[in-house]
Amino acid sequence: MILFQVKFYLQCEEHLEDIKINIQKVENLVIGAGVFGLSASNYLLDKGQEVCLIDKSSNFDEASSNALGRIDPILGGAGHGNETKPLDVAKISLGAYKKFIELDNKFKNNIDFEVKPTLHFYENDSEYKNIKKVIDLIDPKEKYFSIDLYENKTDAISLSKNKFAKFDGTIFIDSKKYQNNLFDNFIKSGGDFIKNEITEINTLGNNLEVISDKEKYITKRIIIAAGPWTNAIKGINIKQKIFPSKGQILKLSDPENTFTDFHLHGPCSIVKKKDGLIWIAATVEDKDFDKSKTDYAKNYLFEKSSQIVSNIKDYNFHSQTACLRPSNENDLPFIEKVADKEIYLASGGGGWGIMMSILVGEILYKIIRD
Repeated sequence: MILFQVKFYLQCEEHLEDIKINIQKVENLVIGAGVFGLSASNYLLDKGQEVCLIDKSSNFDEASSNALGRIDPILGGAGHGNETKPLDVAKISLGAYKKFIELDNKFKNNIDFEVKPTLHFYENDSEYKNIKKVIDLIDPKEKYFSIDLYENKTDAISLSKNKFAKFDGTIFIDSKKYQNNLFDNFIKSGGDFIKNEITEINTLGNNLEVISDKEKYITKRIIIAAGPWTNAIKGINIKQKIFPSKGQILKLSDPENTFTDFHLHGPCSIVKKKDGLIWIAATVEDKDFDKSKTDYAKNYLFEKSSQIVSNIKDYNFHSQTACLRPSNENDLPFIEKVADKEIYLASGGGGWGIMMSILVGEILYKIIRD
């Protein structure tokens, strides 16, 4: 990295104010240290390139850190009306799923990787058949996934009118640990992290100029992975609409270790994760950039989870989180070149961003080379 320092003298009515603006020249500048930005950064570092990663905060607490961490290319979002993902999304997601399976054991342990059986609740036989059809199409030998009717209903299950199916293959990880480990790998691999908020991008001859309040960066290539804030960056017309989708999650404690080992998937998702907490996920709210935690969401999630587990409120409330997903019109993230210059976008994916993130670096690098 090449660092310059330029002084600007502003004439005020009574005195001169000396303002220093740093100008840094880098090969690749990645905006956003969520899992998409980290995936892209680490992949470029592995290819021997210089990377500067910029984020407005070094205390990661956005969607990447607070997500449920479900890795599953088959089942749709719980309570969202779709029993499966669209087939094109399922096919691409399978590639991501396989990469998580192939992670080395040390990394898996660091991110609380686990494969948990899912108890899926459905009303119509057509739902079961649709899930079975997607499995047959993307995993015909059932190497990773299977679904079968399940009859062993327990007294704690409330959905007496629903049918049950046991779905095998769902992965869960700790999203915060996943992001932190990606960041640690970035630093250990020689990446440069800068805490700053980027506001504007301009062309500067054959290079690109990236501007914050008191720093400018001159770069050959920009990768925008700013999540729901992507469209707020000035100076570039990004046609793809990335918008915030608020998600809230409840966590309950289970000190007596009485909760089921199943991931329960119906009106919502309920799962006891390796952190020992019961997670109830998640709301989907159109609240712009409001990240406040609300009693409405808490009551909503308790109501939905009570439809599945009759005694869910017997478990002690532990905490509640709220975050903003980078959403778009479908479940597939945008990973593409967005200008004549070397400006690339890696964002979107909504609730499936954690799963898709593992593919981002590889996909982006292929686009850059082409």
